[in-house]
Amino acid sequence: MNKTHQPLCRTLRSGLLCLVLIFSFTTANSSTSVPANASGQNLVDSYIEAWTEFYPSSAFAYGDVSSATSFETFTELSKNQWLAFNKMTVSQTQALLDTDSINQSLRIDLQILLAQAENELADWSEDQPLTEQPQWYAEQISQALTSLLIRDQLPAQQRSAALVARLIGIQQLCDTGIQQLSGGNALRTETAIRTLKGTREFYAGNLRTLTADWPQASNTPDDADSIGNNIDLTVNAIERLEGHLRDKILPKAGSSAAIGVAHYTAKLARRTSGKYTPSVLLAEAGKEMQDVRALMTLQAQRWLKSLPNNSLKTVTISGSPEQILAAAIDAMEQDREDNSADFLASFRTLTYAAERFVEQHQLATIPKPTTLTIALSPTHFSGAAVGGVYPTGPFSPQADTIFYVPSVSDSAPIEAKDGFYRSFNTHFNTMIMSHEMFPGHYLQYKVAVTQAPAVRSLFANGSYVEGWGSFSEELMLDAGWADDAPLTRLAHLRKRLENATRAYVSVQVNTAQWGESQVLSFARDEGLLAPQFAKNLWQRVVNSPMQITDYFTGAQQFRRLFVEHKASSPDAQTKPWVDAVLQAGPVPPVMLEPLL
Repeated sequence: MNKTHQPLCRTLRSGLLCLVLIFSFTTANSSTSVPANASGQNLVDSYIEAWTEFYPSSAFAYGDVSSATSFETFTELSKNQWLAFNKMTVSQTQALLDTDSINQSLRIDLQILLAQAENELADWSEDQPLTEQPQWYAEQISQALTSLLIRDQLPAQQRSAALVARLIGIQQLCDTGIQQLSGGNALRTETAIRTLKGTREFYAGNLRTLTADWPQASNTPDDADSIGNNIDLTVNAIERLEGHLRDKILPKAGSSAAIGVAHYTAKLARRTSGKYTPSVLLAEAGKEMQDVRALMTLQAQRWLKSLPNNSLKTVTISGSPEQILAAAIDAMEQDREDNSADFLASFRTLTYAAERFVEQHQLATIPKPTTLTIALSPTHFSGAAVGGVYPTGPFSPQADTIFYVPSVSDSAPIEAKDGFYRSFNTHFNTMIMSHEMFPGHYLQYKVAVTQAPAVRSLFANGSYVEGWGSFSEELMLDAGWADDAPLTRLAHLRKRLENATRAYVSVQVNTAQWGESQVLSFARDEGLLAPQFAKNLWQRVVNSPMQITDYFTGAQQFRRLFVEHKASSPDAQTKPWVDAVLQAGPVPPVMLEPLL
């Protein structure tokens, strides 16, 4: 497997010509006597080349530095050509999968390729992003510079050239939006306007400051190559797009948050490889909420028994189960940091403690050296990067994963800081480190990009990614992480309850027309969400209705697979199973069984 993926068409840099050549190349392969496995690998590699050409920002984010100076060009011609290429890919992939001579690993790669091509066709035809999705434009624009700013991958002048090229690309995309956008949902359009405003303010202020000492993009600069001039042009272009959304789209936008029952059902089926329908997801999530609430009550009792004999225990022990649970949650939230420096230090300490724990308890093999940078999300990147894990990709597998820790300004109002630190309390942070770092996202990404076929990381399955992170939380606690302290286990169960709540309200919003008040009431009363997460849930379900189901659907499948593994033999060990899961890469969980 060629992990670096030297592009077939890298010297062309013409999406139109590149796609035509790829189409001819793969079509020729399918009509000759090329062995099925070789033909299948050619098809996968050719698709990656075409995808890199069509989505250079994504390719750059996954480590392809040659894509840094390119930006997406979504013309009607390029879109239609891309759709034709994906239709061809579906046809050829299905034909190869119908043969018996494809080896097991390649068969999985082809199944992933088939799902990716079908998703592209469905998303472009169902969602109509160029004409009906203002938020799609806002997302492309707000993340256009993220990889360039958070990673030091390019020589100084080349970095400046990439910045200018991307700023020009943003200007063109804004013009495309003004010309083509004719509809949209009101809630998502409002989000798009806020996102664009934040991005515009970042470009006008912090980006200008950040790049003040960058060299010119060329040795013979003129205004067209000037960073400052292109920042000005980009700010103006974004402002024009904002105005178009506010004046032309928002007044006639639909008010419902739902994407439609049929649309939602089809997306859910594709996202879960056909495992879930809305009714099945609603039933399973509802049952999970009941089960987890009961487990939380037991953990609250366990916490109560662990207390010394004092006034708190005396008052609490006489309460109802609900009151005891509320007291335990309050105690959990009171154990917290109160400033960004201590908060960051605790995350760093917990990360490396989790790494040692995984190794000492033989839970997984950790590749060395650890390539990880941990920092607070930079305030000057507001509008360009947010807290979260920014993994490396298969084009540059040894680059650092960047973990930007969520944060609140030390100068923020007391109420805002209190809500933030109550949500990100010490017990939650201790638990979530398993999800985000070891053996969760950092380890999952690191193993995948170095050991699994690249197609699996480039088109990662959401249920695997978030399901593995969620399952990692309980895997670590069951092994004794943080001494399985009652309040740390309670923090995990609360997160598990939140995952089920997300899935439940996603179905209800999109099939039963739930509105914001119903979602927030349900999240608070039934989901017991922490203040920060309850506040964010409505925006999450409106703007990412499918992604928020991944945590629940994926974790459910990993629990089942692990139970089956443990039941397979009295001597079944955890480490070989975890290693096999991670080495498979982020494939749909339903594809994991033959690989385990």
